[in-house]
Amino acid sequence: MISVVIEEYTLELSKQKSITGEIYFQIGDTFFPECHWNDLIVVILTWWNKSIKLLETSSVGTSQTFDFMDGPFYVHAVKTDSSHITLNCIRRNKVGLEVIASIDTKMMSLKKSIIEASKKVIKEVDAKQWITDDIEELRKQIK
Repeated sequence: MISVVIEEYTLELSKQKSITGEIYFQIGDTFFPECHWNDLIVVILTWWNKSIKLLETSSVGTSQTFDFMDGPFYVHAVKTDSSHITLNCIRRNKVGLEVIASIDTKMMSLKKSIIEASKKVIKEVDAKQWITDDIEELRKQIK
């Protein structure tokens, strides 16, 4: 089972109107990139919504990445059949790529988790009355 973990209480708005917060994947007992990873949460969720939609509508064998803004981390996803994907959590390093964790999962499980995380972030930024272009882009992705 894979899930996208976000912590709404960690959201912060910078002077440049960037929103950061904790966002990471949890696969069983493994956290990727790590537990409490802090990154540009709104931008990342926008990217991930686009990636899962592309996988959903593409042919078997298609791949997409679920990138993080900071650090050498990303998740490489390959559509294995009409409803399943294989995810490899990868860290780029000096000698190449290191697979930290892998999972075969239902595409809808990942999509549902990304959408739930996105809705939580939007609810929190609305409560804080933050308005940015990035928030509006994320809002478009989950409609």
